[in-house]
Amino acid sequence: MKTTVQKAMLFVSLFMFSLCAISQIKIVEINAAALVDDKNTDNYAIVIYSDGVLKDSIYSKKARAIALSLESNKLYSLVFKKSNYPDKLVIVDTKIPSGLRELMEDPFELQIELAQNTMATKQELTDYPVAVLAVNRKVKSLMASENYYKLTHN
Repeated sequence: MKTTVQKAMLFVSLFMFSLCAISQIKIVEINAAALVDDKNTDNYAIVIYSDGVLKDSIYSKKARAIALSLESNKLYSLVFKKSNYPDKLVIVDTKIPSGLRELMEDPFELQIELAQNTMATKQELTDYPVAVLAVNRKVKSLMASENYYKLTHN
């Protein structure tokens, strides 16, 4: 009798532990769209790397945003690809700062301009990411780094 109760208690403990572990994984939602001349474009792909490993590749035949669900506490690289346009790289850090329990529920709107000539970008920075996104503690949402933007666009 004692061993059955102990086994049941162990099972309940393991079940509760697994629920706690699952609840720690949060999903960061992004609506990502490629633009050409400030308008949504079609026939483009987004290649997703997580911590340097290829995770997914999504192709859009239509001129619309692609809904991405990224797991928290990872570093992602999103590469926007379209034929006859240079690739655009966006770094997304989904680490949620300690003490921040919830994120804003609306997906982050990410629009990347796929331009053949980027006069606003310094030529030596063309291989660098066009944006770096991270969770902002004050806003409780994913935000583009203003410091990175100033560094690459001034």
